[in-house]
Amino acid sequence: MIENSGVLEKMKKYKNQILATMAVNVIALSHGHAVAWLAPTLPLLQSENSPLTTGPITVEEASWIGSLVCLGGLLGCSFFGILVNHIGRKKSLYLLTVPHACFWLLIIFGTEVPHLYIARTVSGITGGGIFAAVPTFVTDISDNKIRGTLGSMFMMSFNIGILSGFILGAYLSYSLFPQVIIGLSAFFIAAIFCLPDTPQYLIQIKRDDEAEKALKFYRNFKAATKEECREFNEHLANLKNRIRGIAEEKRPKLSYRDFLQPAAVRGLLAGIGLMFLNQFSGLFALICYTPSIFEMSGSNMDGNTCTIIVGAIQLLGTIVATNLVDRTGRRILLIVSCLGVALGSFALSVFSYLSVSQDLTHLSWLAVTSVSFAIFLGSIGLIPLPFVVFTEIMPHKVKAVSVSVCLMILNLLAFTVLKIYPMMMINFGMHGVMWISGGLTTIGAVLIFFFLPETKGKCLEVKDDDS
Repeated sequence: MIENSGVLEKMKKYKNQILATMAVNVIALSHGHAVAWLAPTLPLLQSENSPLTTGPITVEEASWIGSLVCLGGLLGCSFFGILVNHIGRKKSLYLLTVPHACFWLLIIFGTEVPHLYIARTVSGITGGGIFAAVPTFVTDISDNKIRGTLGSMFMMSFNIGILSGFILGAYLSYSLFPQVIIGLSAFFIAAIFCLPDTPQYLIQIKRDDEAEKALKFYRNFKAATKEECREFNEHLANLKNRIRGIAEEKRPKLSYRDFLQPAAVRGLLAGIGLMFLNQFSGLFALICYTPSIFEMSGSNMDGNTCTIIVGAIQLLGTIVATNLVDRTGRRILLIVSCLGVALGSFALSVFSYLSVSQDLTHLSWLAVTSVSFAIFLGSIGLIPLPFVVFTEIMPHKVKAVSVSVCLMILNLLAFTVLKIYPMMMINFGMHGVMWISGGLTTIGAVLIFFFLPETKGKCLEVKDDDS
């Protein structure tokens, strides 16, 4: 009873922060549906029953439809990364609905392959913008004590969107699916309409009265004593001093020599290596092309059913990762994740190879088990942790530029993988592609063991000289 009352008291205290975080993550949920749209839809587009007037799409066209989302992500991340500091977090969130709604409208009214190219590109712009705007908003409004929990709701919402998108895509028609989901854009606007912008941004643009009201709203502040008023005013004053101090502080000039310092070189190599593993493990491609992968592996299980199972496993892995990352450390999770993905990839490769010459219908469950195992282990390490480790390992002075560079590299790597994956499955067979993925992640586990330092508990305020 005491524990329950403590939880209820905590929920009451942080009510507005929790509700605001749930509201802004509606767009992450909806974008998860947009990402999930491809997997159950691609087999239909490639069939004789294609809804496009141009008929069934080719493998080359499928690879462009799959990969253009990453080029859009490159644009969205850069564009909205600038917007959140120039027009504010809330207006940036509003603007996200424009490319998002355009994606669904193009799916509804598009009749040719180029329409889908444009749709996937604008969907990528939404995704890049979401990754820039939503975490910034949530970090700004969150109390230190629940910031980690509220921050984890972003990926949770995104993965719930992917899973529910797989389910809707499997059971709704090509035209009905987007008509159902597009309404979430209007719901998102309504959900955040009453939310004030973040206190940090309002202080930055010198609207102090609004900043104070916003801080009172998000902290659910209802002064009962003089002591509580004093604490609130101290917190507000410290926030103003910190934000204005950063704005007025003369930023140290960066030169190419800063990136040649040993700590910066090690950090960049580690970051690029982790981004490479994140994509060339094939995990994102597995999620995007799930039905096609199961079909080519020789499994006779329904592709849409397999896709839903994979989506559920990914969500479960995200939940497990949230609970483990600060307990076990980043390095061990990455090593276990790499080895688990390798094992799942090798298992699917063997099954696919043997299914060419033998009837393995009675063992079709092995294919979905192998992919699910790889996705689950990938979700506790290789998918979420490269971003965490990279921000922790880079020296403070070069961190901002380095993170931007690595995100650009990540989008280019994702574009490359999604573009070549369908053609590699044709040229090398499913077993060949899985052997490559398994080999790369095995090598990755060895390199992480010998060269990647543990960053759990690392103080992020150390000077570059101490790195």
